[in-house]
Amino acid sequence: MQKSILIIGAGTGLSLGVAQKFGEQGYKVGLISRNADNLEKLSQELKAKNIDCFYKTADVKNATELEQAITDLRSIFGEIDILFYNAAHLKMQNILDETPESLVDDFMINVVGAQQAFKLLYPDLQKQKGAMLIAGGGLAFYPSPDLGSLAIGKAAIRNLSLQLNAMGKEKGVYVGILNITGRIEPESLKHSPEILAEKFWKLNSDRTLVEETY
Repeated sequence: MQKSILIIGAGTGLSLGVAQKFGEQGYKVGLISRNADNLEKLSQELKAKNIDCFYKTADVKNATELEQAITDLRSIFGEIDILFYNAAHLKMQNILDETPESLVDDFMINVVGAQQAFKLLYPDLQKQKGAMLIAGGGLAFYPSPDLGSLAIGKAAIRNLSLQLNAMGKEKGVYVGILNITGRIEPESLKHSPEILAEKFWKLNSDRTLVEETY
């Protein structure tokens, strides 16, 4: 049976690179994000490369929407083999300019959505001996007050990934995080979507490292 990867936080950069890499290896691709127009464009681009692709819209910080989108894609794919989490609220804002509400909203996207998605798909991942791959960041180690909320999120999702891997490995489920330390750009010699997608592919294939910083 054809394997599948579900990408949460789908966009034109890293997520598309990961979708193409896994799709070229025979995976069906499921995409989730808020913007239906962008999802349609991504889907058409992947289908043009003969990659089976389906998508559903959801606001990741809305637990009901996220669960419904995952359920809908599972009804198409069956069990999910790989969960890739790349949702984050990217913004320049000093930590002292954040409000309690803005910090909580960001945390729901940057961290809680990952925990909820893993929880929903954990039975599938156990059955398939699958994996969750997480896009982390160098801000987990080198926080900046001007990216304060995102830095908190990257530190927390790194911690979450270590917890989930410790729990999942007993059931044959791998969780790995790639802490990306540079700006993701198509022409980058180190941090292009294609190079990073290869890193994620290797993390999943080898399953020896819980995290890599690159």
